[in-house]
Amino acid sequence: MNKKIAIFDHVGKKAGMDYYSSSLAKGLQGQGVKTVIYSNFVGIEPDKIEYKPFYERHSKSNPIIKLYELGRATFNASLAARKSDVNIVILHLFSTNVVTLMMVALPKLFGMRTAVISHDVSSFADNDNRLIQKLIYNVSSDFIIVHNNYSYKTLKEKTHIVDREKMAIIKHGGYLDHIGRRPDKKKLRHHLGLEENGKYILFFGQIKKVKGLDILLEAMSKIPEDIKLIIAGKPWKDDMFHYDEQIKRYCLQERIIKKIRFIEDDEREKLFFAVDVNVLPYRIIYQSGVLLMAMSHGVPAIASDLLPNQEIINDRENGLLFRSEDPDDLADKITLFFQDKTLQEKLSDNALSTIVSEYGWDEIAKSYVQLIGMSSDICRREK
Repeated sequence: MNKKIAIFDHVGKKAGMDYYSSSLAKGLQGQGVKTVIYSNFVGIEPDKIEYKPFYERHSKSNPIIKLYELGRATFNASLAARKSDVNIVILHLFSTNVVTLMMVALPKLFGMRTAVISHDVSSFADNDNRLIQKLIYNVSSDFIIVHNNYSYKTLKEKTHIVDREKMAIIKHGGYLDHIGRRPDKKKLRHHLGLEENGKYILFFGQIKKVKGLDILLEAMSKIPEDIKLIIAGKPWKDDMFHYDEQIKRYCLQERIIKKIRFIEDDEREKLFFAVDVNVLPYRIIYQSGVLLMAMSHGVPAIASDLLPNQEIINDRENGLLFRSEDPDDLADKITLFFQDKTLQEKLSDNALSTIVSEYGWDEIAKSYVQLIGMSSDICRREK
């Protein structure tokens, strides 16, 4: 198959999509498909993967300026991709509005086919437009990728997809390509100013209402006081005032370590290797990259029992599940985790082995190649 693929990643390093795009590109290169990334970063294997800086200037607060910058960047990327004989453009989709319609439509206008990865089937920002949603999925997209059965069913119900043959369920891969050697935990904790033998939970990523940090804080008031929580990330359409009030109300000031900012790669890796468990108390999720990131570090996760999480976590085998939006059940699971050392080791080992065996990018890239080649081998329909 003589094809060249471009990945248009307008988010990139600004919100951690650089991990995804570069791992997918590496996998595609391994399948013999020439791949170029148009984004704002240079990632893994730059000697094999082309990285083009086209999306470096779009993070503006003014929506008109942001629309202009994204349009300009996508137009220029589409022109450059067409000139370099790109056949197919892969785009990340987190919402369906006039901006994303423009981004998906422009490559089509340049004569290239498009494959959209629907990360969030319904926008957490509540800015989806139903008409635009149908235009993106039915007119501007040649292929639609979702990461699990839940997202497939949700998209099918929310949007009337005329040609469901172009839909595919392809997993979100792990993060092993981006993780260094496991350091000595006690030395790392000393470096970070943490107690060498302390008990630490990590809440990592953008702080949004749907992420359920308030549920975790309430659970913290119900568990042993020697367990501490690290909050690492910055608010998105949210602020810390409500959470700070909770921390005061539950007298958690001495048990909370706040890193309320964008976490750079080096600090991110240190945090995951330093903690005991990652907690994801989400109210809504279509696919959690943070969950797969934790598991890729061999860090067990305690996650709400939402259907997308259930497709990854086998309760008490490679992680723990708690009843969604139930701080009492979450508190019980956290307490169980720290009381049972044998369980901790089992979950850690199985979390990492799950990523190795089920979430490798080589197999994921094969699924992309099969989809783009319209192979009948890939599972495109509801399981």
